[in-house]
Amino acid sequence: MTEPIRRITIVGGGTAGWMSAAYLMIHLNRRSIDQQVDVTLIESPNVPTVGVGEATVPAMMHWLKYIGIEEADFMKRCNASFKLGVRFVNWDKDPKTGARRSYLNPFDGIGDDIWGFNPAYHFHRFAPDADRTQFGDYQSPMHDLINNFRGPKTLGADGYDRKVNYAYHLDAGRFAGFLKEIAVACGVEHVLDDVDDVELDEQGYVSALQLREHGRHEVELVIDCTGFKGLILQQKLGVKFESYDKYLLNNRALAVQLPHQDPTKLEPVTTSTALGAGWSWRVPLYSRLGTGYVFSDNFRTDQEAMDEFLAFLGPQGKDAEPRAIGMRVGRTEKVWEKNCIAIGLSSGFIEPLESTAIFMVDMALQWLTNYFPDKSFNPMVQKRFNDRMRDLNYEIRDFIVLHYCTANRMDTPYWKAARHELQIPDAVQEDLEIFRHVLPRSEEMERGHLFSYLTYLIVLFGKGFFDDIEFPAERLVSRRDWKEYQRYLRDVKSHLLQTLPDHYTLLNDIRSRAQDASPELPSTPLPDAATIAAGADPLSPIITFKDDDLSSGNIL
Repeated sequence: MTEPIRRITIVGGGTAGWMSAAYLMIHLNRRSIDQQVDVTLIESPNVPTVGVGEATVPAMMHWLKYIGIEEADFMKRCNASFKLGVRFVNWDKDPKTGARRSYLNPFDGIGDDIWGFNPAYHFHRFAPDADRTQFGDYQSPMHDLINNFRGPKTLGADGYDRKVNYAYHLDAGRFAGFLKEIAVACGVEHVLDDVDDVELDEQGYVSALQLREHGRHEVELVIDCTGFKGLILQQKLGVKFESYDKYLLNNRALAVQLPHQDPTKLEPVTTSTALGAGWSWRVPLYSRLGTGYVFSDNFRTDQEAMDEFLAFLGPQGKDAEPRAIGMRVGRTEKVWEKNCIAIGLSSGFIEPLESTAIFMVDMALQWLTNYFPDKSFNPMVQKRFNDRMRDLNYEIRDFIVLHYCTANRMDTPYWKAARHELQIPDAVQEDLEIFRHVLPRSEEMERGHLFSYLTYLIVLFGKGFFDDIEFPAERLVSRRDWKEYQRYLRDVKSHLLQTLPDHYTLLNDIRSRAQDASPELPSTPLPDAATIAAGADPLSPIITFKDDDLSSGNIL
């Protein structure tokens, strides 16, 4: 007879720690009467959290709803705003004119089929040459909504009801604090103390933690949320770290918070602007702007990066004092070893171009509960969990690599190295070779959990990858069908522009309804990874687009 896990210990706070505490406490005990699981979070009072990322992916709303958080409370408490997509600026250049290219990756679209053909073939054949990088504008209403500062739902809309899909911009520090209140209210024991030692039993399992003030704390299952240092999984259990430095250059970041120049002109979009040795993010929260510079220290010292970044900010950055942050980019070879599971930065990190850190925590928690162990810790269960986490990590890594290996900027040593000197994973090489002959469709991207084939199309069109290619299938598509598709899109855009309010006005309306109350535990099941990747949502929008695979295609 197996012996159940009755106690979970989480070491480390921050977003990963408190997401884990809230989710596990609520999910594992929601329906159970006799088999309650206790959750303890041990957090050092002397270790600050990183909290760089302030943008999320669309799956975030499902997680919040499942935990029982009212969106209005979340928006107000976490200084949040809406994110309808990601704008990429200056990542590539037009080979004919030399002008820098920009494009938008939207989080919603009107469909992925025109009489059995991928609409990307119609776009490639019939779109004006001047717009050949803007596939998203011919497939989605989001360009118009963003350019007109619109929000994704009507004034007074209930809960998570919406007209178009969205993600969030949020204050990571406030979010962790909000989750802490929720977790403690639901019964999580919070211990403020330092871990001085980790005890292992004769089989190498973690048996106890030696706390500086509280003494010995026995362990059944431990969640390592200790950030880059990987206190338990890496340092004590010796799980090796796989660096991604042969695939990706960036390993440093500058981060700073700035006031809005005009708070009423609140863009519902994250902007990623390529600079000389990396890229700068721009994340507009409700009451401030989060911005920074992700770069490689092989091409810029901290001071050189600071000078370049402040020059890029111009007058807005006059009194800014960005802080420098080191990034250890890669993954642990295992996420689950013995009775320890690493979640968050302790399991690895990929540069924040995709804003996938919170999503990785979300999926780790879902899969942990799917493969929840007993005290025998079956090795095949652990292997399946580790395989899934590895595949998700590689999917995100490979999609980021795609942005660099297809870039055609050659104006600095950094961009030359990104294009010509880094190793390209085999899966990316294979995809790019196929995409020179056949445009991607859903069956090409079945291995993925997060990025749909539409997202690949958005990025590759935006970067001009298809400029000089003639696809056999495009000779079979009809201009009349394409015009009808565009007529329908124009009607959708017009309706949404007439219906949806100004983003800033919408946020004020939502914040006015916030209660800041502790959530009740809901009974709605959380969509699994396949459901999220397919764009399915139990909260149907008022306007139902033909297909919203783009909803899972988040970039930042």
